[in-house]
Amino acid sequence: MTAKQKSLGIMTRCHGPHFQEKSYYKKLTLIGRKAGIHVFVFSPRQVDFESRTVAGFEYRNGAWRSGIFPLPDVIYDRCFVGPSYRHYKPFVKKLQNDPQITFLGHGLSGKWQVHQMLSKSPELAAWIPPTEILTIAALREMLVTYGAAVIKPSAGTHGAGVVRIVPTLNGFEIVGRDRKNEPFSRTIRTAQGLKSFIASFTAGRTFLVQPYLSLHAPDGTPFDVRVLVQKNGLGTWEITGKAVRLGDKRSITSNLHGGGKAVPLGPFLAQHYQPEVQARIEQEIDRLATELPPYLEKVHGRLVELGIDVGIDTAGNVWIIEVNSRPGRTVFRLIDDPKARLRSIAHPVRYARYLMKSM
Repeated sequence: MTAKQKSLGIMTRCHGPHFQEKSYYKKLTLIGRKAGIHVFVFSPRQVDFESRTVAGFEYRNGAWRSGIFPLPDVIYDRCFVGPSYRHYKPFVKKLQNDPQITFLGHGLSGKWQVHQMLSKSPELAAWIPPTEILTIAALREMLVTYGAAVIKPSAGTHGAGVVRIVPTLNGFEIVGRDRKNEPFSRTIRTAQGLKSFIASFTAGRTFLVQPYLSLHAPDGTPFDVRVLVQKNGLGTWEITGKAVRLGDKRSITSNLHGGGKAVPLGPFLAQHYQPEVQARIEQEIDRLATELPPYLEKVHGRLVELGIDVGIDTAGNVWIIEVNSRPGRTVFRLIDDPKARLRSIAHPVRYARYLMKSM
């Protein structure tokens, strides 16, 4: 690395040479190299703040190789939040507070915090389902008002822990995914039994409760639309691509980690909706994908990319289901959209270069 060469550090959870998304980081490295940017991967726990260096890994000569690097000029935060994130958080905070380091974006916190931010926007509020922190009273009210409810972990990913609850003549029908993301279903006979199930299933974690929305195709296949929006080389937001994620019919979610698959948006909507309804849905998705990022950035702080999960119910209504600040890119490979896939990988490097120009 030359003295003048700027560096982009990909911050992730490394356990020695073991870290996820190696293929993605390799591509970022190669794109960065063409742009004159040195890219390396590191764990926030490996930073030496006294010497301002970090032990990490760079891709060169066809392999990942360890090294000691100066702290990067810009950090791309891919440190996924989860149960073990508490071991990384103090180091991440220290890096965020370092005046000599710029983050491409600051990760969003849990679903509840994001819901509270979005619901304050008059433009976005219409697309947000009613949402409460899960208590037995809140669940009871959702069931009475809407007939069925969904509970989901505030800090969960990939659809794990999402459960639908429907009152029946025999008690309550429970369908969803457990903590290991395995599908399950059961019938609970009594309100007390439901209370015990909720206490055991949530086990001290914060969950949210929402009305159950019929986010499935007429044949019962659950689906949602993943919209990837990113900052580009001019520092402005851009819709990188859109894809439909189809879930297993036994499931209530459409996450790819739960056995789902992806298909292109236009043909899927044309198959299930009248032309005028399809046109309105696509216009709404584009509108919310245009309005949401700058608003969220204004109230949260700098962001670099967002995966917006959009639900469409059987009546054609559009809903914001989730917003993720560390989105994946698998859908564009699965729907064979190489342009969107290349943009999705190149944009973080292009935005990093845009920020570096002002350093």
